[in-house]
Amino acid sequence: MANQDYPGVCMACTTDECEVVAPDVAAVRERVLYEPITGYTKNIINNLTTAMPDIFKNVEDAYMAFDAVKAVIAMGLKNRDNVDLHGLGKFRVEKQDGKNVVTFEPDQALNAIVGE
Repeated sequence: MANQDYPGVCMACTTDECEVVAPDVAAVRERVLYEPITGYTKNIINNLTTAMPDIFKNVEDAYMAFDAVKAVIAMGLKNRDNVDLHGLGKFRVEKQDGKNVVTFEPDQALNAIVGE
């Protein structure tokens, strides 16, 4: 399964002929430098580096972790699996008007926060 952000870079697969390959660190660093991280993605990256500075030494390290999460979600959806992220919700592929679309069902805990 190719990483959606780095075509040709496999992050994880379920086939025997595919090997898990780490992302190109130089490409990640270049992307972070030249394509500023914005919105809630920036918030996630900042929180990762702040909460776990011993693991995420810089923005690039945190962004690679974020890329890995996106790759797992994309892989699961490509395989037509339900991707259940505890505390967040469930991503799935459904047919709507004859087309495959990604849907998201929030976890009860997330719904409770929004309902407050």
